[in-house]
Amino acid sequence: MKQATKVKTILRLTKKIGNYLPKNEKKIASLHNEIQIKMNAKTDKTLILADNQPITRLGITTLWNRTFPGCDIVLAKEKSELMTLLTKYPDALVLIDYTLFDLHGIDSLIIIGMRFANARWILFSEDLSETFLRRIMLEQQFGVVMKDASVEEITQAIRDGMSNSRFLCERVRNILKTQKETLENTTLTQTEREILKSIAQGKTSQMIAAERCSSVHTISTHRKNIFRKIGVNNLLEATKYAVQAGIVDVTEYYI
Repeated sequence: MKQATKVKTILRLTKKIGNYLPKNEKKIASLHNEIQIKMNAKTDKTLILADNQPITRLGITTLWNRTFPGCDIVLAKEKSELMTLLTKYPDALVLIDYTLFDLHGIDSLIIIGMRFANARWILFSEDLSETFLRRIMLEQQFGVVMKDASVEEITQAIRDGMSNSRFLCERVRNILKTQKETLENTTLTQTEREILKSIAQGKTSQMIAAERCSSVHTISTHRKNIFRKIGVNNLLEATKYAVQAGIVDVTEYYI
């Protein structure tokens, strides 16, 4: 939408507000929100809708056109179409039902996300496993909203995606909260939690030993005990656990 057209639209809406004064305060508030949406709409992003359900396509298209009028929306029915569209619109917002798309596991999705690093993603599905959610939380470009979420949540997810922010719906946040509380019940001493945090931050046993004025042997022993207690076998799994249990914050992990 050109700037002149946007200004005309805002003026038209402002005039509409004047016609309602002082009859209907709720209608006035609604029109104010409509103006704000139009003023904040980013016209440089395209929505790629990767979902094979007709009802979902209709609903999201209607919501998109209402929230970001003048912004493009394109459809992808399969992986090859998605790749072509991402090549054309590398900074697009992608709304995808991962469970219905022809992707070979979560790693395939993450690889595509890494390849098109400027794109933002909203995973939009009826159900996602806790294992899937634990893994995807490590990838900052992915937000998640379930299909049973409210219209307000879905709308906010799209707005956050347009502003390059991550959105997690209430259902997902509750799943992760419950999971975090469960993980926190694993008995690690304060020393073990501190060492696990250092491990998750990429520090070697030698570095940790130097920081703690301890021996490498002692740190290695702690490391073995930590891995045994939390049920992991390698550094990557230990790092995932540390993030999921809140020992290392996701933002801190990425920095």
